[in-house]
Amino acid sequence: MKPLGKIQLFNLNRGSADMDEIRLRIGNDSSIQGMNMWVLILAILIACIGLNLNNTVVVIGAMLISPLMGNIVASGYAMAAYDIRCFRDALVSLLFQVTFAVGASALYFWLSPISTPSQELLSRTEPTIWDVLIALFGGLAGAVGNTRLEKNNVIPGVAIATALLPPLCTVGYGIAIQSFVFFGGALYLFFINAFFIALASFIIFKILGVPAARGGIEEGIFQHQKRTLFLLGMIITIPSIYMAYQSVQQQFIQAQTEQYIKKEVQFTDSSVISHAIKGNVFQINLIGSPLSQQQIDALQDKMDSYPGLGKMKLKVVQNQLDGIPTEKDIQQMIAGQLQTEMLGTSKTYKELIQEYYPDYQRSFRDRTLVRALNQQAPSLFPEIHSIAGGSVAVSDQDGKISFRHFYVRVTLTRNMSLPDQGKLHDWIETQVKVPVDMQFQIN
Repeated sequence: MKPLGKIQLFNLNRGSADMDEIRLRIGNDSSIQGMNMWVLILAILIACIGLNLNNTVVVIGAMLISPLMGNIVASGYAMAAYDIRCFRDALVSLLFQVTFAVGASALYFWLSPISTPSQELLSRTEPTIWDVLIALFGGLAGAVGNTRLEKNNVIPGVAIATALLPPLCTVGYGIAIQSFVFFGGALYLFFINAFFIALASFIIFKILGVPAARGGIEEGIFQHQKRTLFLLGMIITIPSIYMAYQSVQQQFIQAQTEQYIKKEVQFTDSSVISHAIKGNVFQINLIGSPLSQQQIDALQDKMDSYPGLGKMKLKVVQNQLDGIPTEKDIQQMIAGQLQTEMLGTSKTYKELIQEYYPDYQRSFRDRTLVRALNQQAPSLFPEIHSIAGGSVAVSDQDGKISFRHFYVRVTLTRNMSLPDQGKLHDWIETQVKVPVDMQFQIN
């Protein structure tokens, strides 16, 4: 085998289909009739369910079968070929698909009993420059794969990397709950992906030398086209750069706050239940013995040694308790946090969901398991009167808390033999799927 020269190594014409075949493929992929319409409907339903239930695998499945990319690639091809009719048809078809997807998803989320925003929905509201780069590079890869003589696995990969349908369904969610944050952010993300996929397709088709749809094209027209696309690209990209900067700043400040809380706000009789930043105020919510003004002033002074926190004002909200905080105490603190810190600030709400939702899930799971154990165990082991239990917090060497054990207290009506105790232990472990610690007592 002859070694490939540099020119051949990067030659896109090697293995490329002929232009008639490429044009036929693009025409088939951009059709919105028949199978493509049915696939779009099913993809919308799958995407909405995945977003609603926070199921990443289901959302990826919707990305793979979505036919939205066909008309976007077709618009890039039409620009490269100066085919005005093809370009117009691609835009009209894409507009129909977008309108249909947004309307259908809005109807789904309006009817859905689950209205809480999942992490999958939240992650599509703040596009950044990284999304621009992913769309551009993914579009280049997709255009190359679409022009190959033999089929390959590039297109499915591009469909996953450059998500098109999930942002549109998130736009529908924003309409259903009347939230501009979800509507505007997700629509901007879709627009970024669509534009840069089309731009990437245009570049690849130009490199491959797609013939013009009508005779020779003057060089001036091509230069005007390039300037227009460059200008549009800059207009679309600038907001994403700003949002990326904001995201990096927020992550940096978040890391600083976590480090500050871990190192500085450690008291024997007080515990941090939550913290948040609003504007120039860093609020910490404490439960336990109240701090003195001197202690609060010392905490304020220590903020100067943390970049990003030095110019902030510390606000300490305290709830004095005489013992271990109850569920009601925690609920009141969270409610107060929602009322004072979160009105109109979806980012803070997002952070609170991420912070408290795992605890809610674990508590709900424990209650469900204990209820099921009490329903099933007495029929298997007649000695059992009742079962109580829950997840147990375990600390590792680094002080990190995990819940990988389950404690069970079994109340018996009479003594249970050791073999039956072992069987009961093994049976409960199969139900809770984590190591179980058991204690027996006779009623």
